[in-house]
Amino acid sequence: MDLLVIAPRFPWPLEKGDKLRLYQQLRHLQAYHTLHLFAITHEDTPPSSLAQLRPFCQTMTIVRIPPWRLAWNLLVGSLRGLPLSVAYFTDRKAGKKFIETYQERKPDLVYGQLARVGEYLRMVPAPRVIDMMDAFSTITAQQSGVASLILRPLLRREWKSLSQYERRIRSWTEMQIFISHRDRELIDPAQTWDALIVPNGIDLSYYQPARATRKEFDIVFVGNMGYFPNVEAAKFLVRSIMPLLWAQKPDARVLLAGARPSRQVRALAENRVTVSGWMADIRQAYSRGKVFVAPLFQGAGQQNKILEAMGMGIPVVTTPWVHQSVPAPDGKAMVLAGTARDFAQVILTLLEDDLMCDRISAHALSFLRDNYSWPESVSRMNDHAFLPLNRPTTHAPTPH
Repeated sequence: MDLLVIAPRFPWPLEKGDKLRLYQQLRHLQAYHTLHLFAITHEDTPPSSLAQLRPFCQTMTIVRIPPWRLAWNLLVGSLRGLPLSVAYFTDRKAGKKFIETYQERKPDLVYGQLARVGEYLRMVPAPRVIDMMDAFSTITAQQSGVASLILRPLLRREWKSLSQYERRIRSWTEMQIFISHRDRELIDPAQTWDALIVPNGIDLSYYQPARATRKEFDIVFVGNMGYFPNVEAAKFLVRSIMPLLWAQKPDARVLLAGARPSRQVRALAENRVTVSGWMADIRQAYSRGKVFVAPLFQGAGQQNKILEAMGMGIPVVTTPWVHQSVPAPDGKAMVLAGTARDFAQVILTLLEDDLMCDRISAHALSFLRDNYSWPESVSRMNDHAFLPLNRPTTHAPTPH
C-alpha cells in the first residue's frame, strides 16, 4: 500500500536517535509498501543527504521553514495553546504543502514520527499512526528541575503543556507506537491506549568489534552532546566519577564523542578528557575506548548508544534507569552502577581484567542478536500497526 510518512526532520545524517530510527524504518518498510516521505527541516538538505533516502522512497517532499518564520510559528502556536516544541515545527505553509501532497499521493495510511508532527496529522483523515517514540514530556520535566531560575518557569510550562498534548494525540490517531514499555507507561499509566511497543534494532553488520584498533582511551561516552540527559551524564562522568578513578589510575583518559557538544560539555575538556564533537563515522569513537560508560540517570526512550557499544564489543557500564529499556543481564552482558563510587570501582575492575571484558562483550553480542533486530522491529510495526488499519478511506482534508 502507499504510505505517506511525515517527519519533523530529514532523516540524514544520523546524528540523532529519531533520525536513526526513521532511517532504518524506511529502509525496511520499502520491502512492504510504496513510501512517500514528507520532511520538515530548518536547514538546507544537500543532494548527498537526499541520495541516502532515495533508494527507499518513491517520492520525497522537503519543506524548509526559514529562520525568520520560527518566531512567528512559536507565537501563533503558543496562542493556540500548543507546546513550544510542537509549535516550532508547525508551519502554515508547510501544512498547506502537506495537504497538497496528501491529495496528490492519496496514501492508504499516514505515518507520523513524534508528537512534533501532531498538528499535521490533524489536517488529514484517518487512518493515521504516530510513533511517539519517547516520553518527551518526562525529559522536559527533568530538565526543568535543574534549569536556571530564569528558564525554570518556561520549562515547567512546557512540561505541563507537552504532557497534556501527548495524551490528547490519541484522539486523532488510530494507533500509537512507543519505543519501550517505560515510555508508554509515562504517557499512558493506565495503559488504555491502542499502543504498540516497537524497540530499535542494531545493524550488527555495521557495528562490529574492532580488535585491531589501538585503544587510546580508557573510557568512552558517545551521544548527541547537546541533548540534556547526555550533557548531564558527561558532567557526572568527568566531575564525579573520574576524580575517584584518577586517584587510583591517574593517567586514565576519557573520550566524549558526538554532535553538537554544548558549552558545558566543551568546558570539560582537559589533558585527560577529549571532546571530539561530530564524527563522520562514530564507530571510530567506540573502537578507541576500552570501556563504555553511560551514567545516565535521566531521559527517556531507548539508548542507541548502549546497543552500538555492545555491538562494537566494548563492555558497558550504565545505570538501572538505562537498564529498564535495554534489559541486558546485569553482570553478564552489561554492568550496572548507581553511584560515582560504584562506577569508579567497576571501571577500575574492567580496566584491569581483560578476560572479564571479553566475557561481558561476548554475552552482550549474543543478547543483541536475540533481541534487537531492525527487520523484526519493522515487521512487527507493519503487521500490528499498519496492516490492520488498511481500510478504504476518503482523501479530502478535514478542517484543521
